[in-house]
Amino acid sequence: MGNMMIKKVIYSGDRYSFESPEMDYGVNIVVGDNGSGKSTFSYFIEYVLGGNIKPFVKGKEGGKYKEILDDKNNYVEALIVINNNEYGLKRFINHNEIFVMDDGNVEKLPVNRNKDYAPRVFSDWLLEKLNITPFELSLGTITWVFNFNDLYRLLCYDQDTEPRRIFKSPSNDSFVSDSSIIRKSTFEALLGISSIEYFKKLDEFRDADRNRDQARTALLSFESLHPNLKKSVDEIKGIIKDYEQELDKTTDERDLYQKTNTKVDEKTEHLTTIQSELIDLEIKISDDSVKISEYKGEASKINRYKDELVLEISEITKTIFAHEKLNLFSMEVCPFCMSKKSKQEGICICGEKFREDDYEKFVYNTSEYKNILKHKEKSLETIKIALKSYHDNIIEIDEIIQKNLKQANQLKQKLHTVINAIEYSGNSQLIDSLNDKIIELKNEILENKHQLDLTVEKERLGGEFESKDKAFNKVKKEYWALKNKFDIDNKKTIDEFNTIYNELMSKSSYKSTHAEIDEEYMPYIDEGVYKNKSADVPKRLMYYFTILSLSLKLDTVKHPRFLLIDTPETVGIDDDNLNHDLSLLDQALKLSKNNPNDEISQYQVILTTGEDKYPKKYESFIKLQFSEEKGDYILTEKPSSEAKGDLAN
Repeated sequence: MGNMMIKKVIYSGDRYSFESPEMDYGVNIVVGDNGSGKSTFSYFIEYVLGGNIKPFVKGKEGGKYKEILDDKNNYVEALIVINNNEYGLKRFINHNEIFVMDDGNVEKLPVNRNKDYAPRVFSDWLLEKLNITPFELSLGTITWVFNFNDLYRLLCYDQDTEPRRIFKSPSNDSFVSDSSIIRKSTFEALLGISSIEYFKKLDEFRDADRNRDQARTALLSFESLHPNLKKSVDEIKGIIKDYEQELDKTTDERDLYQKTNTKVDEKTEHLTTIQSELIDLEIKISDDSVKISEYKGEASKINRYKDELVLEISEITKTIFAHEKLNLFSMEVCPFCMSKKSKQEGICICGEKFREDDYEKFVYNTSEYKNILKHKEKSLETIKIALKSYHDNIIEIDEIIQKNLKQANQLKQKLHTVINAIEYSGNSQLIDSLNDKIIELKNEILENKHQLDLTVEKERLGGEFESKDKAFNKVKKEYWALKNKFDIDNKKTIDEFNTIYNELMSKSSYKSTHAEIDEEYMPYIDEGVYKNKSADVPKRLMYYFTILSLSLKLDTVKHPRFLLIDTPETVGIDDDNLNHDLSLLDQALKLSKNNPNDEISQYQVILTTGEDKYPKKYESFIKLQFSEEKGDYILTEKPSSEAKGDLAN
């Protein structure tokens, strides 16, 4: 089971910046007025984790985040902790790559999957760290890989989603993205009831069944086309061997008779022609072999250059990640050793004089580094195309060589035949009779070899069906054993969920008498009796608290023990009820204990809320405060001189 914590969040651009204090395990609260930046803080977290934030996208309809969209060289960075290991994440605004700092190494991973160009994406990396195996889902003809954004729908209680929907709305709200199969898979994956072992075995069972059916169909179809294959492979091989022995005997008899009744043909003109063609072919083969050697040499040189370019790209990628952490633009800092140097006006760090109007810095800003990276990556693609061209040329020339070698062998055989061509003076009728017998024997051999090939194919198809049938029966047995265990374990987990959810709902402002989840894993409370809209807040909030509680209680639950609650004061819930419901987090944590004296495992809850809209006992957990009235917003405008300096670079 994985464990995730957001330790620090940073935004930086040419004009605006923000840096959060370090956050901790447990409860972390961000307080602020409407419009001061609470939800922006949540957006930053979701964005750097690979989410699609519509206000950050140019051209999208709806509320655009003008300050961020108008800023330049801007990015969101986060320091996260997974299973006690720290990782750095960095994502530029309006870009779909995330730079990951992992143990000193920087990797650039795409956000969106493309099976040809981006088979591995950031979500795969993050799920791997959380010990969650990605799996495929299908709806009709549409198939996609389940990713972290799907799981995030139950890790983030946001204010933009109607509470009655329970699950956070997907970034692209549609029938497919918000389908029942997606919601159920999200719930099952987080609660560990989507057993990866079980679903792999289910896929294996389906594949085995399909493979067995295909093998049976292929065998029956072949048998219907060739119903007269009665002999075995060994029987046919014995018949062929007898015919071949008789053929050898007849051929030897004919050749011996011809040899004793021959005279040498003195005409050599045909021999000369064949020899000339053979020499020309061998020269071509030699020349083409030299060409292949040259191409391989050039390809080797380009390949070395490609390796150097890949190294450069890796270094630039690291520079992009760490660029703002280095004071590269200060003339008081040596760009090599990074130590402070006292500097006289008009004197370079090296001690030489220079004029300000002819001085250029050799360092770049983030945007320029990204342009350099793009240029290097394009160069790398060009080199790959060149290498492919050499590879294709080598293959093409090699095919020509093989063709010429084959033709040369044919000429050699022809030459041998012509040399041995004779005019015989013996009995031509005897020779014709022997030749007819040889032809007849060859036809018999050919027919039996054809029958042998068909019989071999029939036995292969039969063996393949037998093998697939055995594999199917083996997997079937394993599948049903796992399914029985899967159903038993799932029932226990759902029962645990219903027990905790029922208790939390009974103590919430909803004051239910009975609460559980249905077969779609959605809340079913008090037999569906209508309550006012504000009751949807505790119904949804207790659902998220229950999942968090289960993740602390059961090792099988895959939930990363992280929960972001963004501005829960929606649909008219009053402050007293809201504060009461939020305080039930303590009860959820208490219910996570298997024994009263157990310590609660590490978790993190980040709550963004308004002033006085949180339990007073949580006041010590406040990490950030924004105020529209005081002008304290999440984005701080950089001093004009600093912003101009950044733009100049």
